[in-house]
Amino acid sequence: MKNRLTLGLLALLFAAPASADEIDDRVRAIDDNLSRIKDKLDGIVSDSSSSDIDSALDYLNTVKSEVDRLKSLDPQSDPGKAMAYYYPDYISKFRESAQYLKRMKDAQVKADESRLHERCYEADRNLKSFMQNFIEKKDPNGVSKISDEAEKVGRQYSDEYKRLQEVHSDMDRARGYARYFSESHGRWSDVKGELHDGVSDIWDRWTRRMEETKSKCQELAKGRDSDAVKDALAKLGDNNRVRKELTEKLNQLLDQTGSYLSGAGARTGTSEIDYALGYSNDIASQLEQLRNARGEDDVAKRMTDVWPDKNKEFRRSLELVKQVKPQQFSFDALSTTCKANEDQLMGTAKNYLGNLDEADTGVKVLTEQAEKLATETRQQLDAAEKRLGEQDRLLEEAKRFSFDEGRWRTVRDRLHETATAMQRHMKGKLDEGKAACGKLTQGVNHPDVASALKTMKDRDLLVKATLERVAQDYEAWKKERRGLKPGGRFRQESADKLLQAFCDQDEFQIADRVQRVADEVASVMGNLQRQYIDRINQLLAELKKVESTKNPTLKAELNRQSRNMTAARKRLEEAGNLGILRGRNNPKINMYLENGNKKHLALQTGCTAMEYEIPGGRIDCVNVSDGSCEVIEIKPNSPTGRSAGEEQISKRKTVLEELHRNNQLKALLQRCVKDGSLNIRYQVKYYEYCPVGIDNIDVLTEDADE
Repeated sequence: MKNRLTLGLLALLFAAPASADEIDDRVRAIDDNLSRIKDKLDGIVSDSSSSDIDSALDYLNTVKSEVDRLKSLDPQSDPGKAMAYYYPDYISKFRESAQYLKRMKDAQVKADESRLHERCYEADRNLKSFMQNFIEKKDPNGVSKISDEAEKVGRQYSDEYKRLQEVHSDMDRARGYARYFSESHGRWSDVKGELHDGVSDIWDRWTRRMEETKSKCQELAKGRDSDAVKDALAKLGDNNRVRKELTEKLNQLLDQTGSYLSGAGARTGTSEIDYALGYSNDIASQLEQLRNARGEDDVAKRMTDVWPDKNKEFRRSLELVKQVKPQQFSFDALSTTCKANEDQLMGTAKNYLGNLDEADTGVKVLTEQAEKLATETRQQLDAAEKRLGEQDRLLEEAKRFSFDEGRWRTVRDRLHETATAMQRHMKGKLDEGKAACGKLTQGVNHPDVASALKTMKDRDLLVKATLERVAQDYEAWKKERRGLKPGGRFRQESADKLLQAFCDQDEFQIADRVQRVADEVASVMGNLQRQYIDRINQLLAELKKVESTKNPTLKAELNRQSRNMTAARKRLEEAGNLGILRGRNNPKINMYLENGNKKHLALQTGCTAMEYEIPGGRIDCVNVSDGSCEVIEIKPNSPTGRSAGEEQISKRKTVLEELHRNNQLKALLQRCVKDGSLNIRYQVKYYEYCPVGIDNIDVLTEDADE
């Protein structure tokens, strides 16, 4: 929890007080960009691509950035306050809906470009002309040739039509999600209107195209099973074969109908039900063809005498289910609405609790709000109960379909499962809503409201409750602040970071590095310190609201808390001048920096040459005695210092040996040559530079809070 608090407070490190003009600028910028989104969505159905939706999403990103900036300004009044609080959620919801609108638009554009229904129309006309040629000649070869040609054409368009049907299901789902956005605060109302208009317009154009495509392509895609082909074959061939094919097709249609209804009760759209209704039309058409070819076949006679009426009953049940479908999910929002209203009510109670001078006003406001919400909630629940009864009656009527002959049994079962699932969903959500709304319907008898009113009406009880709450908050404040005190986790981590700057890196620019890290640590901790001061000031302000109490016992407790918190605030303010909170002005840090420099210089005392320059660097110390020399590198005794020392002394050796081979040694180092050989001993000397512990750079104690 401390880490999360730390990160949150770090975000405020560079925050500056917001002016009214800054807030107004952000509000105008948000409204302007919402207007641009609305303009981009206007007339989207007529666009040749979804690029305007992409532009609208770009503007939405700008809105998000402006809302984030507005939120950082912490506006205290509307509209800025409402925007900062609500708009992040609105942006997320709209982005999701707009992305579904884009999917719809892309599918619409692709379908317009494919011109499938026009191509099906032309192919159907050509096929009928092909078949008519054989029928007029009464050519028996037409049976096989018509079947082959119909299958070839059917295969050509079947897959494409099936893909379009799949896209239709996706479009229906996308339509439901795209219309999910319903916020209407400020300019969002215009955005929502254009969004919903765009969804409706695209869906209308799409469904018209689907109907046109279905009328042109569905039969064509059936190949030799299409009605026109069967009629042609019946005129040329055997009715027994035609009856068999029609019966098989009817069974296939019933299987497909049952398949589409499977799981339809849990889905938000009506596309599955629409497909089932479409298959019902196909079943009626197939039965009519079977009637024409039934002859004296008893099975065909029964099917054509009984099934048409049963199919009409089934269709009526489907239409009832479809009628209920839009209402199925209308119960879902009850529980969340009541929770939001209850949070609002409890927020009102909290605002007045702890403010002795506003207690009478608080009683009036809280009472009115509780009763108003109770009345509205009861009305909502009553309306929902009535609506559930109406929808349940329609679904029970739909479940009256009971025909179970042949493949109809599966269709009946799937229909009943769909209706039952919808009933259970609606009742379950209403029950959830009743549970969530129960306390809210009690008005002033809501347990938490009643407790708050009792507290506000009893002055002493109000003061006592405030003192108890403030005391709890103060204890939490002390517990969290321990991390900033010597020995606290956060202070320990900050000191460790500073020690690392001393000890775990090389000596180059060590002073700049240590001072920079010291300032960073002090800045972060200083910001946290100010946050804790702000919090304790808020607690003191809460105490001030009830300082007019006349009860001597409560007055004494109030004074005790105020003294303790005032003293704690003073200690916290004074702590800014202690230890690592002083940054580069910390005398302990400066002492170690100065001592390190002194130790480095001390090890150079007595050297023949110091900082002796050679190609690639400077040698810290050179000691020369004719015919023998010593090259010394001086480093702090730390992991990186030791590593750097070994690396540098190796490089010095390589350079000096190369200079000797090339006769390029300077006069001083030529004294290191004896009998033609370079006689140098290489050594790294280390000095203790790193503070051994936190106590060497920070204060160890701070007075405890009372």
